[in-house]
Amino acid sequence: MDLLELGDKSEDEIVFEVFGLNDLQKDIFQVLDNSQLTVQEIASKVGRNRSTVQRALQEMLEKDLIMREGKTDKTVYYVYTTLPMEEIMDITSEALNQWHSQVQSRLG
Repeated sequence: MDLLELGDKSEDEIVFEVFGLNDLQKDIFQVLDNSQLTVQEIASKVGRNRSTVQRALQEMLEKDLIMREGKTDKTVYYVYTTLPMEEIMDITSEALNQWHSQVQSRLG
């Protein structure tokens, strides 16, 4: 039984599966790839409306997969970027370790 079929999956694909990212969140993750983009810029690149992208970004922030930084240029706005891949791998490993501990405790 393979809970997480690795096959020839990339690091990104493993992260997507561990954190249960939907197609939009996967697209956002790939668009951000070390870029700093506003919600509107991301929405334009993924072809979705701003509010839909904002909800997806919020979920990704809650999973600690991206960062948001405030900027000021006449008005205050936010830019989003991915964490460095090394940090994402650490977060993914920690999530898997927590899941394993929970399974072990339930099995006794």
